[in-house]
Amino acid sequence: MRHYELVVVLSPMLNQEQVTETWDKIKGFITTREAEISHEEQWGTRRLAYPIRKGQHRFLEGSYHLTRFATERAFNKDLENFLKVDEEILRSLVTVTLPEEELAAQAAAAARAIRTPPPRPAPVGPDGVPIPSAPPAEGTNPSDAIVTEGLPELVEEAPAEDALVSEPADGSVSEVPQETTEPVVETESEPDVPEEGGNLTIETVDSDNNEA
Repeated sequence: MRHYELVVVLSPMLNQEQVTETWDKIKGFITTREAEISHEEQWGTRRLAYPIRKGQHRFLEGSYHLTRFATERAFNKDLENFLKVDEEILRSLVTVTLPEEELAAQAAAAARAIRTPPPRPAPVGPDGVPIPSAPPAEGTNPSDAIVTEGLPELVEEAPAEDALVSEPADGSVSEVPQETTEPVVETESEPDVPEEGGNLTIETVDSDNNEA
């Protein structure tokens, strides 16, 4: 059994009744050749990739129809000749295809592939060797372990950040004694009072000498 797929583009000037009549004529040609139609689709009117001339008209859009059928004998040439002489058919294409069961299996596999996310790549070290993942500890969530596996660099950089923070702390401690020395410098101006007292003492001594 050979399986075929037929796509035809009908004139957009046809009304719904004329489209149905033309499509039934095509299906009748197929079934009279001992072929069995397994699938039909109507894609509606779509814009053409390029203009098509048919008779005196130049078409920019057309009505798309698809059908799949199976047959024991090949009649591709007869079908192509039949489709070419019909003025209502702008274009047609007949291709060999797979049985409906295999097409459905391929579509289901493609849908599963879209829903299933791809596996995450293993982390790689600087030398290009994959880093083995450590098993999660007891009582932890496996998802937490997966998250931490992807952050080896952050864990290594944590001590460096602590060192940077500790350096300003040490510097601030060393600066405290320098600040405490400032009041000591300010107290040097206080001996002015004893100097005045000393002057008074000297004056009294001078007065005693004068009296003598």
